[in-house]
This record gives sequence, structure tokens and C-alpha cells, in this order.
Amino acid sequence: MSVNVGAHIPTAPVLERSTARAWSVTFMLVVLALVNWADKAVLGLVAVPLMDDLDVSPSQYGLLASSIYFLFSLSAVGAGFLANRRSVKWLLFIMVALWSISQFSIWLAPAFGVILLSRILLGLGEGPSAGLSFHAAGQWFRDNERNIPIALQNVGAFGGIAIAAPGLTWVISNHDWHWAFFVVGVAGLIWMAVWYFVGKDGPYSGGSKAASTSGSIFDGDGRVPYRKILLSRTYIGTVCVGLAAYWALAIVSAWLPAFLRKAQGYTAQGASTIVMAVSLTAIFFLITLAFATQTMMKRGVSTRVARGVVAAGSVTLAGAFIIASALIPPGALQTIALCIGFGLGLVTFTTGATLISEFVPVLQRGAALGIYVAIITLSGVICPTVFGAIVGSASGGDGYLEAFVVSGVLVLAGGIAGLFLINPAREAARISLMFEPAAT
Repeated sequence: MSVNVGAHIPTAPVLERSTARAWSVTFMLVVLALVNWADKAVLGLVAVPLMDDLDVSPSQYGLLASSIYFLFSLSAVGAGFLANRRSVKWLLFIMVALWSISQFSIWLAPAFGVILLSRILLGLGEGPSAGLSFHAAGQWFRDNERNIPIALQNVGAFGGIAIAAPGLTWVISNHDWHWAFFVVGVAGLIWMAVWYFVGKDGPYSGGSKAASTSGSIFDGDGRVPYRKILLSRTYIGTVCVGLAAYWALAIVSAWLPAFLRKAQGYTAQGASTIVMAVSLTAIFFLITLAFATQTMMKRGVSTRVARGVVAAGSVTLAGAFIIASALIPPGALQTIALCIGFGLGLVTFTTGATLISEFVPVLQRGAALGIYVAIITLSGVICPTVFGAIVGSASGGDGYLEAFVVSGVLVLAGGIAGLFLINPAREAARISLMFEPAAT
């Protein structure tokens, strides 16, 4: 039996959805993203005192920054397939427990080897975070409602960086740098305690009733071959855009504070202020473009434009501004270029999840999102090491400038690829011909 993607199943109110519970879960996922990115950003914020105290070279620091991603992709894929069959609530709970253990290890024994192993463990726990969180939100909202909840999760991510920058800088300045890891470890424990009572799997988690309530055939029972999903032009284009955006994000969390202090002459407080400004800019674009996307869709604009062109176009512009930021001298104009370059392209983390959810069956969505996260976060493995190698091979601040230009070109290329490849409506129509909901 073939199913026409345009003919949605009647929207009879078969399932009850608690709006209060849906937004309570969303709030906790936003806070989870905040803790997640504070965990990631803390290493970049302690980069200078850590390198000085432990006599760590730029290349060695690049290894530490990359180590969080050694098991990141593997765990993202594994947890994605588990999410197809197991409770997302408890997968998230276990994941955050690993985060806190890793942070407390660095606090107790701040040595190079311990930091390396702890960051690997942190990556094992954080790898599934984005995919599972997006999947958890998708269980509580219909397809045309998912832009805002997922955008808010990304707001939480950059809110984490914005809060971590001044807050953890104060801890580092007034105590010792390893106490910053204690603070983020405690934040994880607090989240776990609240999530135990608030967390719950949502109604749109598969089944004919879920499909009839959500209005999408892809939220019902049924599967298609994974190769048809993973090799689709839209999936590949979404991955290209995500790889580019994650490259920029890896610079923000691992190298931007060091670039500002060592190559541009900013103080620790000045560098943290700029990092916070970058995060706030990302939040502004995330909220603005999420509402713009939802408004365009309500007015009949295709998701290829409202989601695909918005995401890919934003990343393309971001790459151009990253290149410009390396060529502009320190000051207000450079700060603006940095904020746009590292803030604008990150909207793809919202649209990427919604693009994939649009044409992937819900019973395979956890795995598809997990694989998506696993692939795009490979930038987190490669970027800090490559960036560090370029910095270490040049003298003075020239290495930083060269690394910024190379990074900008890569981000620009990823955005352009997305502009040519992404077309979710085409993908949904194609996959619907293979999709057969189970008989009821």
C-alpha cells in the first residue's frame, strides 16, 4: 500500500496531550542544553591558566579539546537506536550522571591524563544529548509545532555559554581554575533531581493513534530502509550544513577565548564578554528565525525555503563573517563580525532536527537524529586539533588568523552545499511511497 504524503490521517482527538506537561518537559530540555554547553565551554574558559599551570602546548590543548568527541559519535548513534525502543526519560537521566562524574574527576585530580580521560567520558555521556533531546521534544509536539520547542533547546545551549562565560570566569579568577569543573558537575546533579519528577515520554512516540493526533503519516507505525533516509539528498545536505555550523561552534567552545587573549590582546574579562555577546547573538537569531520560519510555514511558504534556505543561507553568511573577523583589527567592528559569524549559522541546529523529522518515520527518528548528531559532531573532533596544529605551526598571532580564514571557508562551503541539496517536501513524497503503516 502506498500513502500520499499530502493526505494526512484525520485529526481525531484520539490521544490526550497535557500542554502543561509538554512545556514542563521542554523547559527541562532547555535547562539540559544549558548545562550541556556549560560543560563543553568550561575547558575553553580555563584554557590559558590550564596551559600555564600544566605546561600544555597548543597542540596538546587541541587534543584535550578534541577528546570530548572521541566517543561522541559512537554514543550518539547507539543511544539513537536505543531511543527507538527505550524510554528517552531514563536515557537522558543516565547520560547526565556520566557528565557529573567526569566533571568531578577533573575537580578532584586536575592533571593532563585525568582531564583527557574525563573529557572522553564526558563525550560518551554528551554524544546523545542533542539527538535525544530533539526526539523527546518531538514526542510532545506536532510537526508544525516543533520549530519553537527545538529552537528553545538551542537557546538553552547558547544561554549555557552566555552564563558560563562570566560566571565561570569569576570562579576561575577568585578560586582555582579546577573549581569551575566542580560547579558544572553540581549543576548536572541538580538537573537529575528535578528531571526524575518532571521527565516523561510524550504521546507522539509511534502508533496509529499518535499519527491521527499529530496529523503526519510519519508519526504512525511503519518503517523504511535506513539507506533510503541516510542517502537522501536532503539528509546529506542537512548534514553538510550541520558539519559547517558545528565547526564554528567548536571554535567558540575551544579556541575563541584563547584567540581573543593571545592573538588580539584582550583581558580575560574582555574575552569572556565577547564570548557572552556571541552567545546572546546566537540566541537572538535562534528565536527570531524560529518564529520567522513558523510564520512563513503558516502562510504557505514551502519548508524547503522556510527551513532549508533559512538554515543553509545563514551558514553561508556566517562563513563570510568568520573570514571577515580574522581580517578586521580588534574593536567594535571585529566584535560585530565575530557575533554574526559565530551566532548566525547556529540556527541550523534547530532547522536540522525539524528537517529530518519532517520525512523520517517516528519509529526510526531517534536513530536518524542520533546518526545526524554523530556525523556533524565529527567537526568537534577535527576542528580543535586542526586549529591547534595551524596555531602551533605559525609564530605570534598569524596562526590564529590563518586558522580563522580556513575555518570560514569550510563553513561557507557547507552552507552552499545545503542550498543545493535540501528539499524536505521532495524527500517526504519519495519516502511516503515506501512507507506502510501497520494494519490496525
